[in-house]
Amino acid sequence: MDSGELLRAREKAMTLLSYNDRTEWELMDKLSCAGFSEEAVNGAIEYVKSFHYIDDERYAVRFVDIYHKSRSKKRLWQDLTKKHVPEEYISIALESIEDGDSEAINKEIQKILKGRDLEGLSYEERQKMAAKLYRKGFLVSDIRKKARL
Repeated sequence: MDSGELLRAREKAMTLLSYNDRTEWELMDKLSCAGFSEEAVNGAIEYVKSFHYIDDERYAVRFVDIYHKSRSKKRLWQDLTKKHVPEEYISIALESIEDGDSEAINKEIQKILKGRDLEGLSYEERQKMAAKLYRKGFLVSDIRKKARL
């Protein structure tokens, strides 16, 4: 690896991070796909880490803070796992949610109802709603309470 490749990899990493916050794995993947050698990728990662431009724990906390009102804890866990965030960081981030999934499930139910009243739904419609909520990662106990099944 020449110093020019390392410099280009660092510049590319900084450019990618200027557009969007990324996990370490995402940044490594982007740099590898851009054709940089493994040594250049690792050098660029260490460079941006030295300035704290990437921090998977911070990323997980911010991700949960942004999406916890619209996604279940299970879905948040899955999303962060896909981004290769270490499990201990995901656990730390999810501990910050105080109200569990109640706000997210209420929001999702309102989207499903589209202004209709829950009391006006038939049993079959409630079952369909429950199935949709289950597929989105909400707990069965929470669904039963909210959908009044």
